[in-house]
Order: sequence, then C-alpha cells, then structure tokens
Amino acid sequence: MLILLDCRPLQYAGPGSERSRFILTAAAALAKDKAIKWLFVVDHTFRPGMLDGISGDSVLVRRALPGSFGWRWWYDQQIPRLARQYHADMVMLTGGITAKLSGIPQCLWMPEKANPDESGNDRHYPSIYKKRLTAGLQRAAVIFCFTGRDRNWLAGHCSGIAYGKPSAAEGVEEKILVLPVAIEENAGIKGPLRDTEKEEIKRKYVRGKEYFLADLADAVDEDVIHLLKAFSLFKKRQQSNMQLILTGAINGSGGVIRQRLETYKYRKDVQWQEDRPTAEVGQLSRAAYAVLLLFDGHTLGAPLLNAWAAGVPVIATDGGLLQEIAGDAALLTVAGDPTSLAAQLMRMYKDENGRADLISRGFDRRGAYSWRGSIDALWEGIGKVFRPMN
Repeated sequence: MLILLDCRPLQYAGPGSERSRFILTAAAALAKDKAIKWLFVVDHTFRPGMLDGISGDSVLVRRALPGSFGWRWWYDQQIPRLARQYHADMVMLTGGITAKLSGIPQCLWMPEKANPDESGNDRHYPSIYKKRLTAGLQRAAVIFCFTGRDRNWLAGHCSGIAYGKPSAAEGVEEKILVLPVAIEENAGIKGPLRDTEKEEIKRKYVRGKEYFLADLADAVDEDVIHLLKAFSLFKKRQQSNMQLILTGAINGSGGVIRQRLETYKYRKDVQWQEDRPTAEVGQLSRAAYAVLLLFDGHTLGAPLLNAWAAGVPVIATDGGLLQEIAGDAALLTVAGDPTSLAAQLMRMYKDENGRADLISRGFDRRGAYSWRGSIDALWEGIGKVFRPMN
C-alpha cells in the first residue's frame, strides 16, 4: 500500500510540535510493521532535518504559494495532482483539510483542538480550515482526532450544519476515531530519579529548596499573571520556602512578564528558565515537587505522561485535553482563576498522603496510553477503508 502524506501543515506547526512527531513516528512504525510505503509531500521551504523521520527519495518537494490562495491551490491542485501521478492508494491530510480529489480515499488528521473557535489567533489554523471543515468531514474516509471531546464536537458540528439536510451529516460520526495519546517508549522519561539525584538538581537550581515547575509554552501574558497571583496567594498563606520555576517562552515578547517580575513581591522565589535546553528542562521536571500543566494549546499529553513516568504529581486545567487524559490522576484547576490554582497548590503542599496517591494513580494510568495501542488504533482506522487487511 502506498500512502501520500501531506507534510506541509507539519512544517507550518514547527519542529517542536508533538503532533508532528506523533504522526511521523506512527508512519515509520507502520512502514516497519505493515510494510506501508510512504511519500512525504513538503513545500519548497523544507530543509533536511526540519522534520525527523523523512528523507531521501520518499520526500516530494513542491512549490507552494503564500496566503489563503496558496493553501487553496495546495489542496485543490498540488495534492490531487501528486496523488494521481504516483498512483497513491490513500492520501493522508494532516491539517484537518481534505483535498478536492475523487477516486482515492482520504484520511484526515485533525488539529490538537478541532474547534477553531478555541484557537484564538493561532497561526496553526489557516482560514481555509474553518471554511472547509464541514465539506472535509463529509469527504474524508476516516477522521482521526485526539479527544472524546473533539469527537463529540465534530459530530455535533456536522449535525448542526446539516439541520434540515440529513444527508450532510450522514455517516460522519462513524468515521471519527479517537487515537489514544501516547509517546514513543524510547523517547519518554524512564522513571523517577533517586533521592540523591533530586537533591543535586535542587541544590544546583534552587539552593536545595522544593519547587513547583510550570511550562509556559502556549501561555500568553495574562495566563502568567494569573499564575503569579496564585503563587502569591500560596506564599502568603503557607509561609513556605517553596520556589516556582518557569520554563519555556510565552507567546509574545515576554516584556510584560519581565516587568511584572521586577516588582513581584516573591521575585526571589521565582526563576524563569526561558532558554534552558530540553534535556535540562526534563531534569528539572523530574525533580519538581509538582508540575503545573496549565496551558495545553498544542500538546497531545507528552508532558503529562512524562511527569507520571517520573513519579511527579500534576496540576492541570479543568476542561482541556489534559483533563480528559488525566482523569483522577491529577489535581484540576479552573482556567484563569488564581484562587482556584492557589487552593490546589496548597492542597498539594499540605496533603502528603494525597500527593503520594496522585503519584501512584499516575503510574497506573500511564499504562493505558501505550505507543502500541496508538499504532493499533491507527491501523484499525486505515482498515476501515481497506478491508480485508492482514
């Protein structure tokens, strides 16, 4: 079987995208396990090493045009032409947008958040996504999303558009599959640090003190201000030496947050490790008292699974993708509510038995998100189009 995989949206998402890594690693696994052959279509901005796992003769580089017209031309002309030229058995589209193509089945990968109204001004969502969403759901042979919440939204979206026109929503819900979130086994954290290793990291970064760690990726200024207010409430009530380490760069210049930190009452207890290498951030996460995953814009859940594997408890935002994954294995806080977050920080700090219970639940729950399960679910989805399959 030959599958043409549209990688232009993966380029657009950037090299750090969990979703890009997930899709390309899954493609490599199916090439190995099921002997699927792939053609990876990229645009002319592609450079070797930009996307891990694609290289050589399997990469088709084609020119793309800028702006909304360029995206329309890509899906109306470029992808259909290549699919026919190379006699593809299936086309996989990774931007949630199907091609104007008949006679060859299309598999549609949805964004991390399928509802474009939840994305704000997110550059990962070309305007064509929203405009062609309904038609794309109808045209696709199989649709992959990452949460039950998104599956319900997609099915409801098509039904809502099709009010009074039953044929428009017919069969869409049955085509939508939720892929279990997972990380490749050899890419994740192997297990908890020894106590001596934790103490060494704490001495190096926070003078031997305990700390909460918050990843600011996908956060905006207002999000970080809410976090700092919550930490202030925690410090005021607990009078502890607990530290707060911030990692990653926020959306924007960060100037507002830097100014805020200069006058922040507890500024000596806050560190913004903005440019730390990924390996160092991973070590900081493994030694944290708790990890705060409050901004889940483009994650598929790897930070949560890694925290569980490291034996570190998690506080996440209620109602997001991570909440669906976490179940009862994380404390949940209301988005944008410093009082709610402060209460959970205090609960984590004061209740050692509860913290230990969260760690145990995390270990147990992580086992439900295996890489093998994700690959099997993907293969099952492809099998809905091509039956019988070996």
